Amino acid sequence: MSVHQLLHHANELFTSHVLLLWLFFLGFVITSGLWLSKRSHPMPASLPAGDSTGQHTKLLARVSIPDVIAAAMFLTFLAAYLILIFYKEDFAYYDDEMLTDFSVQGRNFLPPVWSALGRFYPLADQEFNLLKFITRSPAGYHALVALQLLALVAVLFVVLRAFQVRYRVLVVVAAMVAPSFLIPFTGFVYPERNVLFWLAVMLLCLQAYSRTKARIYFVGCLVAAHFALYYKETVVLFVVAYAITQLLLQLSTARRSGQTSWWEFVRENALSVGMLGVSAIYLMFFLFVMLPHRSFSYINGLREPLALVLLAYLQIDWLPFILLVVFSLRLGLFLFSNERLDAMWDPLAAGALAYFFGVVSVRINSGYYMAPVELFALLYLANMSLLWLSKASRLRMAVVAVAFLSVLLHDVAYSSFRMVERKGVITTKSQFADFLSGYLSAAKSPKVELFFPYADGYRLMGLSSYLRYKGFPLQGQHVASNETSPRLVIAGREPFDDSRCVNYRDYACIHTERPDPGALIVILPDDDVSRSDVQRAAKDSDPVFSANACAACTKPDSRFRSLHAISVEFSVKPLPEHWLRLDVYQSRP
Repeated sequence: MSVHQLLHHANELFTSHVLLLWLFFLGFVITSGLWLSKRSHPMPASLPAGDSTGQHTKLLARVSIPDVIAAAMFLTFLAAYLILIFYKEDFAYYDDEMLTDFSVQGRNFLPPVWSALGRFYPLADQEFNLLKFITRSPAGYHALVALQLLALVAVLFVVLRAFQVRYRVLVVVAAMVAPSFLIPFTGFVYPERNVLFWLAVMLLCLQAYSRTKARIYFVGCLVAAHFALYYKETVVLFVVAYAITQLLLQLSTARRSGQTSWWEFVRENALSVGMLGVSAIYLMFFLFVMLPHRSFSYINGLREPLALVLLAYLQIDWLPFILLVVFSLRLGLFLFSNERLDAMWDPLAAGALAYFFGVVSVRINSGYYMAPVELFALLYLANMSLLWLSKASRLRMAVVAVAFLSVLLHDVAYSSFRMVERKGVITTKSQFADFLSGYLSAAKSPKVELFFPYADGYRLMGLSSYLRYKGFPLQGQHVASNETSPRLVIAGREPFDDSRCVNYRDYACIHTERPDPGALIVILPDDDVSRSDVQRAAKDSDPVFSANACAACTKPDSRFRSLHAISVEFSVKPLPEHWLRLDVYQSRP
């Protein structure tokens, strides 16, 4: 056996047992954390970590009436947020076939270790493999997401202990309405949801350890980092940048105090060293998987020009750019005027910026990729604002208030667009399934062709998975002995390889330029078509069904349509006239 074959075999063996190896190293991280925490002697922070304004950030001795009102309003907001999560939900959105083809069917979704594509995030969506033993409904799956949201909100309220309740409410609400936060917590398959949760837990443990030096928080930081790293590749940039920046700050403090022993310095900063060790384990796994292939086709297939990527993020994500400006100013003051940096918040800002530059460098644009950056930017800017307002003036208060309200309203607008798009796509496809149920019950033919003149294979695969989940028999799928309903034939104009919608799912798609007589012509709500395109496709046919999820959204002069930079399909091109409409026509004999 050659060396190449041996490496390939070892790679396959590793991939098939990656979760067991992750669990083994979780035990190793806990054991090592307990050992390191026993031998560490934490150095006093350059400023009290997580409490950078000293006396100005002490909690009030009692809760005021405005705080009670703010808490009541937040509970109302949270209830509405949870209702929005469950409202009109179904497994009909993009990538939901990862659930309807696996977990909902009682099958495990394998850890995403895709060497040939250049992806390694093995914990993504693994929670749904366990959830299938409890529930297999959209509401049940969203219940898990809702519980995780409640836990994250509770963690954020504890992290913001330096603020009065009313200001905690403002910061948490601002975090929750950001598009990059809303998207993962209203869908299923976004790993950023778990990244946010575990990084927030890591922050909570960092704060608690800086105050108490308790071993449980030392170990908790390492465990949270060990979880977060395996949900998204770019998390390693966050953790490494935080740990290195924190070590550099403490090294600067040690040199000013005259400390010369490197061994003593390592013992005093064992937590940051431990986080680098946890990151090294992840990097070892990543390189072992990727080096034999050295292929990053997933990234290469989605790359856009750097200028377009920066412009897109500048439109929908203001906080990373504000963070860059504020952190650069603080770093400049530290280097050139002997200002002191915060031992925790400034390293966290460095980690968030490393994450930001990591995403931008691969030139991929998506509305939720910046979720960790936006959350930590908001927390950092809130703490820096508190420090800046310790010398209160009307001008400073006005600057902070205007900046906060501008970001808040901006995020509300883009999040609203994304939710209208999500609910619209799901609602129209759900109504289409209801229409098909009635139509097929009266059909006399053993097969009914669904012709999609403008849909690509990826969207046809997702729709096929949803229709199968709803109980419709599909051409090319296993035939049940007691089946009486006509089978659906999925057809379109795209040249499908091997008559499959996509090469990684077993759904049949037939290539044809025009529908057969009697076929149903379907224009989907996310097809990139104009009204004239619809009229051409509907020629020599009769309308049989129509669903419009947002009548106001079809108006060409609508201000709402100008927010399409956050759209899934139309972030870099104008919205089509047919957006969020689903029309069905029957081809005449």
